[in-house]
Amino acid sequence: MHPKICLSIGNVTYEEALKHLSNVALAEIRMDLLNLPDEQLLTLFRLGRSTIATYRSHENFDLLEAKYNQAIGVGCTYVDININVPEDYRNRIAHLAHSTGCKVILSYHNFKETPDRQYLMHLIDSMRGSVTDTVKIACLANSPQDCSTILGLYHAYSNLVAFCMGEIGRITRLAAPLLGAPFTYASIEGMEIAPGQMSYGEMEDILRRMESVNPLFKNE
Repeated sequence: MHPKICLSIGNVTYEEALKHLSNVALAEIRMDLLNLPDEQLLTLFRLGRSTIATYRSHENFDLLEAKYNQAIGVGCTYVDININVPEDYRNRIAHLAHSTGCKVILSYHNFKETPDRQYLMHLIDSMRGSVTDTVKIACLANSPQDCSTILGLYHAYSNLVAFCMGEIGRITRLAAPLLGAPFTYASIEGMEIAPGQMSYGEMEDILRRMESVNPLFKNE
C-alpha cells in the first residue's frame, strides 16, 4: 500500500470494488462509473479507508449534489468537484464537506491540450480559495514540453495535484508525488479510467525503486 498512490475505482462490480479497496491506502470512488445501488456504493465509503468521492456530470447537477452529500454523510475523506459544476452547487457541497472535516479538491480537466503556463497559473489562482483545499490539474500532453509546463507548476504552488494525460504524459504521473503532490492516480490493471493512467502495481513498483535510489523522496 503506497500512501501516495490513489487507486481509481470504476467500471467494476461491487465485489471487485471491495477487493481492490481492501488492498490500498487511498482510493477514488468514481460514483458515476459504478452502477451500484446507493447502499452498496455508500458501503465503500464506510470501510474506514481514505477515499475520494468523485462524480462527473455535465448536466444533472441536482443528482451530482445528492451523490456528494451522501458520500460526505458516510465519511469520505475528500470530494473532487470539477470546475464545470456551477458555483452555487460547488459552494454548497464544499461547505457541507468542511462541516464534517472532509476536504475539497477542485479539479480542471483538458482532454485536448495543455494550455500555456500563464493560462494555467491564472486558472489555479482562480480555483484556490476558502472552499478549496487542493487544486487538481489534468491536461492532455501532445509534446514533452507540455509535461514540462505541468511539472513546472509545482515550483509555484503547494496543495496541488498536476499531471498530464496520454502516453506522453505518463512520466508526469510518476513525478507528481516526488515534486509535492499529496498523491497521484493509478488504475486497476487493465481498467484505466483516464488516458495514460498506469496500473497500481506498475506505479507502486516504479515509485518504490525511485525512492530506494533517493530516500528523500519518501517523505517529500
